[in-house]
Amino acid sequence: MICPVHSWRLLIFMAAVTSIALPFRIDCARSAEVSAQEPTDTVTIEARREKELKRQITKFVSGAVFTYLNDSLERWDTPICPLVAGLPKERGEFILSRVSEIARDAHAPLGPEHCKPNLYVVVTDNPDFLLEKWSKRDRRMFNTCNGMGYVKEFLHSRQPVRVYYNAKFSSAGGEREASGLELDDLSLDLPLSGCVASGAAGSRLRYGAVQELTSVIIVVDSRRTTNLNMGQLADYIAMVGLAQIRVDADPGTAPSILRVFRETDPQLRGLSPWDQAFLESLYATSQSSVLEVTVIKRRMFEQIVGR
Repeated sequence: MICPVHSWRLLIFMAAVTSIALPFRIDCARSAEVSAQEPTDTVTIEARREKELKRQITKFVSGAVFTYLNDSLERWDTPICPLVAGLPKERGEFILSRVSEIARDAHAPLGPEHCKPNLYVVVTDNPDFLLEKWSKRDRRMFNTCNGMGYVKEFLHSRQPVRVYYNAKFSSAGGEREASGLELDDLSLDLPLSGCVASGAAGSRLRYGAVQELTSVIIVVDSRRTTNLNMGQLADYIAMVGLAQIRVDADPGTAPSILRVFRETDPQLRGLSPWDQAFLESLYATSQSSVLEVTVIKRRMFEQIVGR
């Protein structure tokens, strides 16, 4: 059968139209596909970044901070009264001022100008000799709740900055002018009890007692901190003085002042946003909550990403 002439013309017209319209339809489909993929890809990448950030935060907290299975983290619940000895007056006052400023920013309790010292910062070029004489003079300078091994580790530490934390269990969930190094200025009055939690019984959601710092002893080896400026040293002292920190632990890849003694790491100028986020989260979170560490991690994440 032979098609009429007008039928052939119709077929040619349709073929021409199809040859033009088909690529257009394909391009539209591709554009729609790309548009649909872009938001998905963005969400996926953002989710991966958040997951990695949370992993870093977990590594930072578990690596740098002392955590306990059935107890709260240690922190200051009574006013902090720092004392700096072994430095010229101007440098000592700088450290006092910086430690106090960081404590206020973290909302940690801070004592008045004239108060009894409980945060001791001692700078010396012979820490072993100093600690030997100090410990013999003041038999009660160490709380031995964690055993004598903890005391010996502190006395014989090779860290540039040594830290000893005295704490007690509590049911309740100032600065001093820098001077020359005199042992008469370094006298601790530690409670005889407090190694065992007492008081109200805890529950599945709350601890019956929390761990409260009563004093912190920080001994700086001046021979091994010459590569730091006063700002870095002051910020490091504040970080380890306001929370119970593992000074020899690995904080992971987090940009933290705790990495300042690692030779392979870039030298941070001072306290990082990560450090600030941790300290603020530590003092903003209820110590009596069994989810204290989890809440601290969440607060850190929200603060770091700016939520």
